[in-house]
Amino acid sequence: MPKVSVIIPVYGVEKYIERCARSLFEQTLDGIEYIFVDDCSPDKSIAILENIIKEYQPRLKKEHKNVRIERLSKNCGLPNVRRYGINLATGDYIAHCDSDDWVDVHMYEEMYNKAIEEDADVVVCDFCSTDCENEQYSKGLISKERENVIVDVLLWRIAGCLWNKLVRRKEYTDHDLNYPTHNMGEDAALIVQILWNAKRISYLPEPFYYYYMNQTSITKDVSDDNKIRQRFLQATANVEIIEQFLDGKATGKIKDALTKYIFEQSYLLVSLARKNKEDLSIWRRSVGKIRSRVYKCSYLSIKNKLVFYFLLFKSVI
Repeated sequence: MPKVSVIIPVYGVEKYIERCARSLFEQTLDGIEYIFVDDCSPDKSIAILENIIKEYQPRLKKEHKNVRIERLSKNCGLPNVRRYGINLATGDYIAHCDSDDWVDVHMYEEMYNKAIEEDADVVVCDFCSTDCENEQYSKGLISKERENVIVDVLLWRIAGCLWNKLVRRKEYTDHDLNYPTHNMGEDAALIVQILWNAKRISYLPEPFYYYYMNQTSITKDVSDDNKIRQRFLQATANVEIIEQFLDGKATGKIKDALTKYIFEQSYLLVSLARKNKEDLSIWRRSVGKIRSRVYKCSYLSIKNKLVFYFLLFKSVI
């Protein structure tokens, strides 16, 4: 049985897949399972990957590292690809790596050793965001106390992502998780559930993961109103997963943090809602459920609250 399974979605990354794959195959930990999931990539990503696998085959065999390329019959999107990989994983722990990012060669050895040393369900590391010219260091964790970690995720104090976290596989298999199916905010929708169920969270204050800030990402496009609207609706669906999961469990500070999280996600549509009656109606249906919570929310400024109630009651002609 592998120590760690690493799940790597592949779609349209022919410019980046070599860098990612080499950083994975150079890992110092023996006993890794790499699961590359081809989401019907339209470019040469898989051909490039296959060539790199051939190059590394002697080393991979010697270090008990197994590489699988799983091909989907149709394009399913990132959340579904990750779930597909999770269902195939056999390692004691599961990690995720996006195929336009890369990792430090010591990442999985250090994180796995930390997990074993502290019997951790989740291990978190720091990371760097980079466009290959500029680099920004980010802490992966502020507090190791479960409720504080969830609050920090919802308040964007730390990244609510999967790729800088090593998770015991049982945290996926032994709980009835509600998996997201939409792209916007899908990591947070899943990681909040995992963090809540985790008994022990450990932390390595080392920037092992390198997140590539791809300026051509669809999430950077603010010129197309339809795309903005679609991203909002996707984010709203994933917020609903978090709300349903935390219903009846959340403490006061988590409820307040969730209120602000919903408020922040609603800003995806605010620019359109200010000028368009239809978008304002969509926005109101989404945030109407928190109208009474906004007033009491300790994490929202007076300015935030004024903007919220102005839009809630304004008219568009």
